Amino acid sequence: MTPDSERRLGTDTSASSAGGGSLFAYAEGNARIYQAMGDMTVIARPGAPEGPAVVPVAVQVDEEAVFVGRGEQIEELLTVFGEPRDAGAVVVSAGMGGVGKTALVTRAAARAVEQGQVSSAVVLNLNGYDPDAAQRAKPRDVLGPLLRVLGMADEDVPITVPEQLTAYHALLDGWQQQGRRLLLVLDNAADAGQVTALLPPAPHSAAVTTRDTLTLPGRTHRLDLDTLPMTDAVDLLTQLLQRNALEDPRAGEGAALVRLADLCGCLPLALEIVAAVLADEPSMTVAELADELEQAPQSLESLRRADRSVAAVLELSWHRLTERDAAAAELLSLLPLNPGPDLSTAVAAALAGIADAQVKPRLRALRHAHLLRQAGGRWRMHDLVRQHARSRLNDKHRVPALRRVLEHYDRTADAANDHLRALLGTSVPDTFPGRAEALAWFDTERANLTSAVALALDTGHHDVTTHLAIALVWYLTWRRHLSDLVTVSEHALAAAQYCNLPRTLAIAWSDFGVALHEVRRFEEAIAAQEQAAAIFREIGDRQGKGRALINLGNALQGVWRFEEAIAAQEQAAAIYRETGDRHREGIALNNLGNALQGVWRFEEAIAAHEQAAAIYRETGDRHGEGGALNNLGNALREVRRFEEAIAAHEQAAAIYRETGDRHGEGRALNNFGLVLREVRRFEEAIAAHEQAAAIYRETGDRHGEGGALNNLGLVLEEVRRFEEAIAAHEQAAAIYRDFGDRQGEGTALNNLGLALGEVRRFEEAIAAHEQAAAIYRDFGDRQGEGRALINLGNALQDVRRFDEAIAAQEQAAAIFRETGDRQGEGRALNNLGNALRQVRRFDEAIAAHEQAAAIYRETGDRHGEGGALNNLGLALRQVRRFDEAIAAQEQAAAIFRQTGDRHREGTALNNLGNAFEDAGRLEEATDAWATAVSAFEEAGDPGLRSNCDRKARHIAAEPGVSTAPVAD
Repeated sequence: MTPDSERRLGTDTSASSAGGGSLFAYAEGNARIYQAMGDMTVIARPGAPEGPAVVPVAVQVDEEAVFVGRGEQIEELLTVFGEPRDAGAVVVSAGMGGVGKTALVTRAAARAVEQGQVSSAVVLNLNGYDPDAAQRAKPRDVLGPLLRVLGMADEDVPITVPEQLTAYHALLDGWQQQGRRLLLVLDNAADAGQVTALLPPAPHSAAVTTRDTLTLPGRTHRLDLDTLPMTDAVDLLTQLLQRNALEDPRAGEGAALVRLADLCGCLPLALEIVAAVLADEPSMTVAELADELEQAPQSLESLRRADRSVAAVLELSWHRLTERDAAAAELLSLLPLNPGPDLSTAVAAALAGIADAQVKPRLRALRHAHLLRQAGGRWRMHDLVRQHARSRLNDKHRVPALRRVLEHYDRTADAANDHLRALLGTSVPDTFPGRAEALAWFDTERANLTSAVALALDTGHHDVTTHLAIALVWYLTWRRHLSDLVTVSEHALAAAQYCNLPRTLAIAWSDFGVALHEVRRFEEAIAAQEQAAAIFREIGDRQGKGRALINLGNALQGVWRFEEAIAAQEQAAAIYRETGDRHREGIALNNLGNALQGVWRFEEAIAAHEQAAAIYRETGDRHGEGGALNNLGNALREVRRFEEAIAAHEQAAAIYRETGDRHGEGRALNNFGLVLREVRRFEEAIAAHEQAAAIYRETGDRHGEGGALNNLGLVLEEVRRFEEAIAAHEQAAAIYRDFGDRQGEGTALNNLGLALGEVRRFEEAIAAHEQAAAIYRDFGDRQGEGRALINLGNALQDVRRFDEAIAAQEQAAAIFRETGDRQGEGRALNNLGNALRQVRRFDEAIAAHEQAAAIYRETGDRHGEGGALNNLGLALRQVRRFDEAIAAQEQAAAIFRQTGDRHREGTALNNLGNAFEDAGRLEEATDAWATAVSAFEEAGDPGLRSNCDRKARHIAAEPGVSTAPVAD
């Protein structure tokens, strides 16, 4: 017997929200088929910055850089790197800032690769001494990029830190088996917490550079790096001078060079800066520069000698810069105002209040003076230089420059946001050539932009805080930077509350509510949207009220308050219809369709999604059209219009691909897999769910990955890959458990129980269904509890605990009757009939199946009606009412033929053949089985095909021998 099992499929709906004047798409999860399933994106820590962008690089040595001395230290490092392969090593190179730790270790690492001591060397700059603590990298910031650099495909990189660490160690174990060794250079580490988790196991090695004393696990070799010996310091100065002018006569000023090196504390950073000063002034002698250095401020005497040398050199460099290029010196003092780790030329121009063309010579002058570095078109300064430059800035210049840079970020973000949101035919600013460039700018500037919102709030620029935060909403949602989204929305709300401007405050509440929704804080999201709607209502802003109602409806769906969600979306649609805003009317209709699906009003949902898609098409919103089509496909699947559903999901996936929305593409593929499963295209369904899971993993949506894995498990069961199905459901349950999504966990456990039953692990299956029922009961989800009870009853039948099975199905039927879920009641009654048949309570079984068939007929569920009739036929045979059994099986076969389900048509025909045989109508029995063979063959089910074929041949050979039924 194959029971009418309750399998929950996780459908990804595409809801649209309106917030702060910005319209953007996001994933809001409601499951379809038998229950809604949540959809969420992983967050590192709500309200916390996501950390700096850290890019690991393969070790490269700048052949043009001047490097002298340190031969003994390089040999020491090479000796440690080359130690036996069963003894991985950690080398800590400690020394003050500017002493040359990075240059030494990277040069030694390059030598180690050249000599074959290690296979690869990778450098990670941990920014441990950046004045901005937010820019100091932690393991969570670097593990993902590191795995990619080490060769792991993007789609295989896990999301959570524990999983990334596991993958990191597994990857390095694989390297070891291949005879490969890694040398990992962890540069600029301020504390052990930045590096401990990253240290590779033996036989791999690590080199850590730091200014402090670090206590690290394992075998640690410490290399304390001091300033250069005098001879090497003079050699460095000499080579630097000769690099700029080979015949520079000052290279021969031996005594003066010694004196200058001594004044620099023999520190490489200081020596490079004074050499740059001399290069800028060919007529200045080394002795004259030394004289200037000796006149450094007395306050420097309180510093250590080496620190004093750096400060003195920086002070001298600053002084000479002010004399020779005052504009460049002023720019240097302004650059630390930039809130992020690096900056563009345009930002430097904004800080100075001049054009890009004017600021470029000043930036080049600072780079020439070794006070600024350039890489990849971005400008960055050493943290020691940053600290010194910050001390030279006065309030007279600070206040206007800060306002200018904040306004620059605000203005440019606004223009980029216009490109991201633009509908077909809409005019956009010429700041960017197109949408792709605008998105790339956001990606590059994200750390600066999110920090700028916080800086604007801290410094009282509340107007910029709110406006810049609004401009970031679409982008942060699109890229799934959800903790950043929550943070900037919180900042915007705080600024709006300070300003107390009603409309600004309402927008801030609404955007904050959307951010809360994205991280599944639904109750708080509802409260925020209600606040926004109340303010909009009070000031008579109909458009604003409509936006808040859309977002409120979405949040209400998150807690299953579907009737209220429907009312909110209907109000929003009416407002936009009244005000003539077609585009937002489409958004409201699309979300209305999602809410209608939540209460099984699928025909109305189809109409709403079709209207929404038409409006999106009319207004040129391709992305919105994709979302509407994706949701339309979900509703079409529910009414078994599978081919139309397939077309809708394929179109949606293509549109998301076209518009560059990877997360949306994942949603469409996940739903595409569900409908492919319905038409028994199982291999394609598996591929779709696997792609969806990979995309969710890639975009950081761990919760969405759980939904895709859950659906993958269901289709793996269909092809009898049960162990893989069990693994998929277990992973999904673990993901939901991690996020505290009890409903999702219940869903995964319920489906896990089905897979366990297939491999006859019945007791575990029963436990899984019992856990699922308990979770639903605790959560107050009566329908979910009913679904779990149906599956529990079926599992109890498998271990012949029939009385308990009957009780479970009766409870399920009662729950569905109580909640008004007629379809659920029909399923429970159908399964109840199966259980009653097992204890030979045939009349009650017949009554249950007849009631189930009537309910399915009433609700228009032809497929369900076919299943109930099929089982009814089995019960009628048991009491030898063969003619009625034959009629029921014939009706069942006809229904399955009409709905295109060849597999179940074959099942009904097989049972019809059995009924004919019992009635002594053997020729008709043979014909029925032969037709069943064709149906099973077409459905790709060779096992049942051969079974029917064997029975047909057996009857032909030995008439009158009874055969066993194959029940549905």
